[in-house]
Amino acid sequence: MQDHFFRQLLRGILPLLVWAAHFTFCYLLAAAQCTPAAMRSAGPNRMLLGIATAAALAICLWLAWRERGILRDAKGAALLDWAAALGAVLAFVGILWTGMPILLVSGCA
Repeated sequence: MQDHFFRQLLRGILPLLVWAAHFTFCYLLAAAQCTPAAMRSAGPNRMLLGIATAAALAICLWLAWRERGILRDAKGAALLDWAAALGAVLAFVGILWTGMPILLVSGCA
């Protein structure tokens, strides 16, 4: 029996793991740079946060693009195929939603 359960599970949740990693990285970086010991007058490093956000968005776009071929054949698409594609779209929106406020912060308050 070769159903590759963990490979299929990872395919379904990988976009959400990308979002979680982005969320964790951005907010830990912002928290670390806004502590009294590491206070930056300009706030968190926007360039680093922007690069992390762009990389996470690119990964989610690639994951969604990879699923497009499977979804074209709607009759052959299984629940996992739809979950992987919609998870990539959901993660993309989540990364945008998480990344925009961090990039717009002008300083540590």
